[in-house]
Amino acid sequence: MPAHAWIPALVRAPIAARWDAAAGRRAATVVRRARRRSDVGVTARATAHTVEAAVLGELSREPTQWREDDRIAVMDLVAGYLAGVHAGDPLTDELAAAFTRLYQPVPDPAPEPAPSVVAAIADQYHRLYYHRAPRTWRNTFYRGHRVLKLPLDLWVYGEILHEVRPSLVVETGTRYGASALWIADQLELLDHGRVVTIDIEDLPGRPEHPRITHLIGSSTDPAIVEAVRAHVPDDGGPVLVILDSDHSREHVLRELDVLAPMVTVGSYVIVEDTDINGHPVLPEFGPGPMEAVAEFLGSRHDFEVDESREKYYVTQNPQGYLRRVR
Repeated sequence: MPAHAWIPALVRAPIAARWDAAAGRRAATVVRRARRRSDVGVTARATAHTVEAAVLGELSREPTQWREDDRIAVMDLVAGYLAGVHAGDPLTDELAAAFTRLYQPVPDPAPEPAPSVVAAIADQYHRLYYHRAPRTWRNTFYRGHRVLKLPLDLWVYGEILHEVRPSLVVETGTRYGASALWIADQLELLDHGRVVTIDIEDLPGRPEHPRITHLIGSSTDPAIVEAVRAHVPDDGGPVLVILDSDHSREHVLRELDVLAPMVTVGSYVIVEDTDINGHPVLPEFGPGPMEAVAEFLGSRHDFEVDESREKYYVTQNPQGYLRRVR
């Protein structure tokens, strides 16, 4: 079992999962004891299994609400232990060395590696980035506000905004509001366009901007859809849609059904987090955005995947940059 294979299941659990602080202390104790035991004849693999089973058992106990920061701290502690168990293991070191030899570029222009090599390198970095969330995407900020996006994707968004110059950007899934603020700032530089951002929660502390309109409700609620449609420019100006709310296949399909028709030819609907459910991260998630995209594209021909937007090899939206072509 890979060292971090159980972590995605914890990440996927609702933030309000009912774990108490005492369970967290017990889990931490399990980790510390296993750490001490690991150097007295217990194999790394067996110890890892012991720790995983014990910690998951502790965290499954009920009672008062478990804060997300506490949960992340325990996850980080356990992940650190598991990484330590495998550090210095001869087989692990040998595999790492072989992985490094997969691609040793010569001076520019370096030849492109074989597709399987590209996928192996990109997917492993992708998994490292995604599943070390406290260090990476949960620790990324824009103007002091947490932004839950891969910076490489934000750069691509900037290029799309410059090329399309949308009159309206529709974002589902406001969360902390940093991505809406980032988009609004880019539109400010272009001196053109507005953002309508939608979320089911009205979280305090979200940033304000004269180009941002907040809507509270479900992105597929008919009343919310009508409110969005009221912002669509009468002059046919470009409309761009970014989907980043509930990631279940059914919800993303409903969003595509009601919001994709607003996208203008030459612009995009960007379906975020198509990387989950094993593409290549969070394999336990179940059918999600990637599966919704496949079903959506299978029933119509006015959108196509723009793979040129995946030029940095790693994106949280693989196959998710959908350009309207007719």
